[in-house]
Amino acid sequence: MPPAERRRDQRMGMNVSTRVQGHDPDGTPWEEMTTTDDIAYGGASFQLRHPHGVGQVLLVSAPLPRNFRRYDLAETSYKTYALIRNTRTTGNGESVVGVMFLGRIPPKGFDAKPGGRYRLPTDPRAAKAPGSGAPPGERRRHERLQLFVNLRIKRAGGSSVMEEQTVTENLSRGGARVFTTLPVARGETLTVTDLEGTVASEAVVRNAYVGPDRVKRLNLQFPDARSFERLLLAAGTPPLPPDDAA
Repeated sequence: MPPAERRRDQRMGMNVSTRVQGHDPDGTPWEEMTTTDDIAYGGASFQLRHPHGVGQVLLVSAPLPRNFRRYDLAETSYKTYALIRNTRTTGNGESVVGVMFLGRIPPKGFDAKPGGRYRLPTDPRAAKAPGSGAPPGERRRHERLQLFVNLRIKRAGGSSVMEEQTVTENLSRGGARVFTTLPVARGETLTVTDLEGTVASEAVVRNAYVGPDRVKRLNLQFPDARSFERLLLAAGTPPLPPDDAA
């Protein structure tokens, strides 16, 4: 990469008040004010409280310095569509997203499906997690979305109950993949609740494995889909989009 381009894309720690507009999977619009953690010519990172996922398109408005803009150099606020490329959870439990600036024009198909998930042409196809395969018909019926939802899982063992707070890595209408440190094995049944414990739903562990990052994950199936839907709503997740017709 030419030196000039490296300098242009260098990230700089900078706190700038930012307006973020997005859409839930069902198309419902939302907006949130936040502050950037760092900025580059091609993107930025900032905290985001609203449920979100990798591949989601946002409209970002912020008074960025001229050297971080591609256009509208004289405007007070710089507006650009942005694609969520990664997300992480801080030690305080706050979600931070890294976005890539797309420019004035959103991706193809955005107007028809603003709450969809979008990939770059160069993105590799998602690798299937070990043991997480499902029959082709089931994969088509239950689209997995990369949504990060804070939940609590409980495991009953003898006279004691073990529990921990976790976050989903992805979810669908029938299940979810979550991180865990509990000694849970395939075939066990867990109780999953929102953080306040207002709604509980039973889940069967379909698979337990350690990923390349050495973090253990559970593939959970919720036999009672309506109970799981109520749980997600209680946890602050917007309604999931309807399943595609077979």
